[in-house]
Parts: sequence; structure tokens; C-alpha cells
Amino acid sequence: MRSLIFIVLAAGLLTAQALPDTTDARSNAYIHEDWSYFAERMRNEFLALGEKKFRQGEYERAVMDYFNFIYHFPEDELIPLVHYRLGRAYELMGAYEQAREQYAWVWDHPGADPRVKMVCLRQLARIDYELGRYEEVLRRPELDDPYLLVLKGFAALTAEHWSQSGSLIQRARHFYPARAQVLLDSLLADIEGLADLEYYAGWKGRLLSLFPGGSLFYVDNYGDGLGHALGVGSLAAAAALTGNWTRYVLGVGAVGLYGVSFRSASRAIRAANRDILDARLAEIKGSYGLDRFWSFAHPAIY
Repeated sequence: MRSLIFIVLAAGLLTAQALPDTTDARSNAYIHEDWSYFAERMRNEFLALGEKKFRQGEYERAVMDYFNFIYHFPEDELIPLVHYRLGRAYELMGAYEQAREQYAWVWDHPGADPRVKMVCLRQLARIDYELGRYEEVLRRPELDDPYLLVLKGFAALTAEHWSQSGSLIQRARHFYPARAQVLLDSLLADIEGLADLEYYAGWKGRLLSLFPGGSLFYVDNYGDGLGHALGVGSLAAAAALTGNWTRYVLGVGAVGLYGVSFRSASRAIRAANRDILDARLAEIKGSYGLDRFWSFAHPAIY
């Protein structure tokens, strides 16, 4: 009996020694392989789902998938690109401030691909332009990027910094192919022609110069005051010298009437000149829209 027990125990020990040591990392390699496969699959699914929903126009759902990716894989090499896609989704949703935050994150990230950084800088400037923040666009970094230069040129044009606009577009011209250079040359010629528009300023000055002190009304509110003072002073001096105060009172009334008429005419003329300029600027921007230059300068990543 004792012999039988001894044999059973010995067999058990031998069997136990034959079992693999599961604490050995090499024996657990299959677990690491399975986990790596699972993690890679989950990573790709987040990206694929986000891109699919983005392309289908389901931007809110795409944003959720992109954030899932960022949460689960914060150190992934594609994180800057995912932030860029988040910015595009927000921008297409009309959430411009959130889009600006994503683009700015990529622009400030030291490890982001330079091409992605440049695209994000362009998008930041484009949002500023669309929101009418033209001075913000002009304060963007001075880089020899063709799209950014043209965008700044349009911003300067809209802000009526015409010589700056021409200079920026001239710099951009060298980076574009020949077919785009033809358009840019035509745009430059139209910008130069803005200074020669037919305004109403000429006959306004001649009209006002017909009246005593009238030419001083031409210099807006300060000039209005000078014109009134000159007219009233002249009539007061004449009345004092002649002792004819009735004419003085009538003269003051006449000066007041002239002043009201001149100011009304001045406002109307300024409004007419503004309409002429706005119409010409709209015509120029309509003929040379920013999107016409997008395909020339924007990389495939967009």
C-alpha cells in the first residue's frame, strides 16, 4: 500500500514539473500578440468609423469617434491628424471657435507633421477671413506659403490696404503654375485700378467752393465747424460795421441752411462713393474667388 502511494505522488510531481511556467513572459507571448491585434483593430475601427461618418456628413458622430480615438490612443502618431479632422468637422458644423481650438492645438504641437501644421494654419486664417477678422489674418506668420499669401492679399484688399494687397499677391504669384499666374496678373491690374475709380469727390469740392467758406465743409465734421464759424463770423462782422442786425439774423439763418444742405450732400456723396467702391470690390472678389486658387496650393491631405 505504501509503495502504491509513493508511486502516485511521484507521478504527480513529475506531471507538475512538466507543466509550463505561466509566469514566464515568453510563454505568455500569445497573450501579448492577441492584445496587440485587438488594440490595433480597435484603433483602426475608431479611425474608419470617424472617417466614414465624416464623409457621410454626420459630423457630430464623427467628432465622437475622433475623441474616442484620442482618449484610447493619446500617444499615437496620428493624433495631430485626428485633431485636424476634428477641426474640419467642427468647421463644417459651423462651430468655428471649437474648430479654431483644434487647429491651434496642431499648429502649436511640436511633433506634428509640418504639412498638417501648415494646413491648420491656413484653416485658422480662413476662418478669420470668413468671420471678417481681416486684421487677424494679416497678423498670421509671414511664410512663403502660396495659399496663405493669397488669403492675406484678399484680406488686405477687403480692409482697403490696396498696396499691401498687391504686394502679398505679387509674392504669391511665383509659387503658382502658369495658368494661375495669368489670373493673378489680372487681379493685380484690377487692384491697381481701384485708385482710379470715378468717384463723386470732384464735383463735390467744386460745388462747395461756390459758397462762402463752403470749401471747408469738405473736410468732414471739423471742417463743418470751421465753415459755420467763418460764415457766421463774416456776417457778424459785416452787421456790426453796418449796424444792420436784421441782415445778420437772416445771414445766420442762411448759413445754418447752407450747413444742413452741405452736410446732407456730404453724407449722400460719401454713401454713393462707398457704394461704388463696395460694388467694385465685390466684382473683383467674385471674379477671383479664393476657391479658384485652392486647388493650386492645397495639398492632398485636405
